[in-house]
Parts: sequence; structure tokens; C-alpha cells
Amino acid sequence: MRKQGIISISIGILWLVVMIFFATIGNYHYERDYESYWNLAEKASTIQQKAVYMDKFVAGFKGKGFEGDYNAVFFKTPDNSFDKNLEALQSLKTRLDEIQKMNVASFEYQTAIQQITAQEQGEAQAMLEVFSGIWWKNNYIFLWGWIAGLEVVFCIFLIAFGLVRMGGGWKKINQAMKDAERQRLLSKLG
Repeated sequence: MRKQGIISISIGILWLVVMIFFATIGNYHYERDYESYWNLAEKASTIQQKAVYMDKFVAGFKGKGFEGDYNAVFFKTPDNSFDKNLEALQSLKTRLDEIQKMNVASFEYQTAIQQITAQEQGEAQAMLEVFSGIWWKNNYIFLWGWIAGLEVVFCIFLIAFGLVRMGGGWKKINQAMKDAERQRLLSKLG
């Protein structure tokens, strides 16, 4: 029983370590190749600089085989579609191009800047999650969304199972709990 417990705990911990390792590598690659350009576009204070970073962000996703894909396996909708979210992203890019032609001192320009900033900071988060999810699904499917969640639950189960097996099984643990309760009652009486 003890050997089964050690094996079970070892497998659970090893798989969690593997998941953390690949999640670290995946996060680095996604940040380096995609997300850093979005973040830089958000930080840029001029429309021209925002447009440059936005171009790099959009270009990063084009031609990578994501076209026609969804951030879902079963419940595919336009909202979790790569193509529809890319259209929304390109409309934002088109708006940036239009704003660049405006007079910087004009009210129209200032209003446009506020709209773009609000869209980048708030409304675009769901779009970014779709792009990120599709990237993870295509590159590290075992770390994608609900699949990764199931793996973590399974690893926790293996570790718990191993701990129970190392402790002598459920009967031994149950008996130890009864003995502890009996001792507690005896100490109250005596």
C-alpha cells in the first residue's frame, strides 16, 4: 500500500511540475510574440505609436493557422471565433489609422483618443482572451482552459489518493479518527 501511495503522489506532483514548466514557457512565448505588442500599444501616448504596435500585434496572428478556429471545442459562437475577433481588432486598427489623419489639437482628435483608450482598456479584454485561448489550444492544448483544469483536479486526486494509501487506507484513517474521538471524550470525563 505504501508503495502505491508513493507512486501516486510522485505522478501527481511530477505532472503538476511539468504543467508549471510548460505554462512558464508558453506564457513567455505568448508574451514575447503577441501580448507585449498589445501592452505597448496601450502604453503608447501617441496614435502613431499605438498604430505601430497594433500593426505588429495584428501581424503576429495572421498566417499562423488560427483562421477558422474557435476558443472552444463544443460551443462555438461568433464571440469565440478567431475570425470575428480579428475583424473587431482590425476595425480598431482602421480607427487608429483614421485618427492619425486628424488635427492633434482638435476636439475630434481628443474624443477619438478617449474612445480608443476606453476600448483598449475595457472592451478589448474579452477579445484578447479569445486570441490567447486559441493560441494556447493550438500550442499547448494540455494547458488550455478546462483541459488544464481537469488535469489539476486529477493531480490533486492522485496526491490525495497517495496520501490515503500511505496512511494505511481509509479503514486505518477512519479507525484513527474514532480513536482520537474516543480519547477526546475520555479526557473530558476524566
